[in-house]
Amino acid sequence: MEARLACVCALGRRAPSVSWRADEAPICAQGGGSQGEKPVSLDPDEVVPANRLLARLPAADRQRFLAACEPVALAFDQVLTHGHGRMTHAYFPTDAIVSLSVAATGQSACLEVALIGWEGMIGLPLLLGAAASALRPTVVRGGFALRIAAAPLRLQLLGSEALASRMQRYVLVSLAQMAQAAFCTRYHRVDQRLARLLLMTQDRVEQGAFHATHEFLAATLGVRRAGVTRAAAELQRRHLIVYRRGVLTLLDRDGLQAVACGCYAADCASYATLMRAPAGA
Repeated sequence: MEARLACVCALGRRAPSVSWRADEAPICAQGGGSQGEKPVSLDPDEVVPANRLLARLPAADRQRFLAACEPVALAFDQVLTHGHGRMTHAYFPTDAIVSLSVAATGQSACLEVALIGWEGMIGLPLLLGAAASALRPTVVRGGFALRIAAAPLRLQLLGSEALASRMQRYVLVSLAQMAQAAFCTRYHRVDQRLARLLLMTQDRVEQGAFHATHEFLAATLGVRRAGVTRAAAELQRRHLIVYRRGVLTLLDRDGLQAVACGCYAADCASYATLMRAPAGA
């Protein structure tokens, strides 16, 4: 149980219960990184504490970084890359959630390999000096993020050892979690993977609704819709979730943890271990 709670503890707070609104969602969205983004008039100091990567930087480094950022509103189903997977900005979500997915060439269906919220950032290629990404970052819960362009991000990384070290550790976390996701997809049952997805999402939200039709969940998990329908029905039969009038509500987090595969605990442990490691460890 302690291992399964490590993710929430590592992120700094326990996630409350959340309802997901089951609105229609495309399997794999199209679009460009700037489409749907709306710069908002917010003081970055008011929103940055919700992103743990930035909030835990030394104060001086954090203030320098914030000066190079702008708060933006991200719309549901927005894709944060431009043509051919080109990234021009990095995003640090505060209450938005972004799914990273991979798709076979010429196919519309895609498979989620990572879910990113206020604990992380979108833009790993920019941290490594690249601009193109093979992964499609799609907003699955609209909300706010801090955005920084590629060139200012490079300057910030060069000017702050603390920022560079923290971002390097986050790259390791992301690689570990993507590898875990590949293992999970191959070896674990649909009900285990669905429970893991629900827990991961709850870890990243404060409140509100989440678009999640059975079609959307099936696309996220890379399975047939019928498989998700059966898995969700079993979770509801066990009173772990309730699905009524288009709303999916989590009722029993501990029960979902018992159903979820060990990959959820592994993801939590990798974040807790790698992000808390001292520089140079």
